[in-house]
Amino acid sequence: MMRSEIDVLTPTTIEEALDLLHEHQTGLRIIAGGSDVIVQLRDGIIKTNRLLNLLSLKELRYIKRIENKIHVGALATYSDVNNSTLITNHAWVLRDAAKQIGAVQLQNTATIGGNLGNASPAGDTLPPLYALNATVVTRSKSGRRSMQIDEFFTGYRKTALQPDELIEEVHFNGLESNDAGAYLKLGLREANAISIVDVAVVLVGKLGDHKFAEARVALGAVAPIIVRAHKSEAKLIDKPLTEEDLWAASTLAAEEISPISDIRASAEYRRNVTVSCVYQALHDAVFRRVNNHA
Repeated sequence: MMRSEIDVLTPTTIEEALDLLHEHQTGLRIIAGGSDVIVQLRDGIIKTNRLLNLLSLKELRYIKRIENKIHVGALATYSDVNNSTLITNHAWVLRDAAKQIGAVQLQNTATIGGNLGNASPAGDTLPPLYALNATVVTRSKSGRRSMQIDEFFTGYRKTALQPDELIEEVHFNGLESNDAGAYLKLGLREANAISIVDVAVVLVGKLGDHKFAEARVALGAVAPIIVRAHKSEAKLIDKPLTEEDLWAASTLAAEEISPISDIRASAEYRRNVTVSCVYQALHDAVFRRVNNHA
């Protein structure tokens, strides 16, 4: 283990990292890519005099498939996601979100685990992970825990992560050629912008033309945590989908959110554009077939 003069602890193995977490508990703040934590430290949002830097833990940087499940290690970067053929072919909604996060320099350093741990409702990879029905795996000296992603997030910037745990990976069922999915982000500008609203939709189990057995619609930046629009989802299953169905489902989605007003947009604006954003994402998924991986 190396320890710097600014009190950054850099373990070289997972076991060493878990030992440090067990020893220090609440006195230690985990840092991965640092794109969120460093800014929050600078702005005084979080206060700590000791960081646990995980970047040397190469065993947490992977994207692999085991049977039908895709496993993404906590230290996989957005660039790793963007460049993964496995993600492109079987989780393109996650790739499409990662491609829109900041500049290349940020994509090379920011990590999936960091986005999960930061727990911002505007985290761009979170709606796709909700729509993919992802499972989060955490690890401590006591062992591993697995929980559905909606159980992992407990409130605004709050998670179920215990003081002696780190995020090990997320995994989810891969999408196949008959499934549909799309991601859409609305920001103030094309790059380096925090979401005003972002939407991920996944439709699985195609039963015929524009007909699916399961629907998942996840909305970001419109509530303290990511919202699964269950009323909207119910409108989308077990029938051939028409333009009217997509509009009806989109309207229902806007009724399930609780947006706030901030410097980026008013609550009323967020609610209004949610309808259009959900519709566009559904339309792209069902009719434009973005799962051709364009």
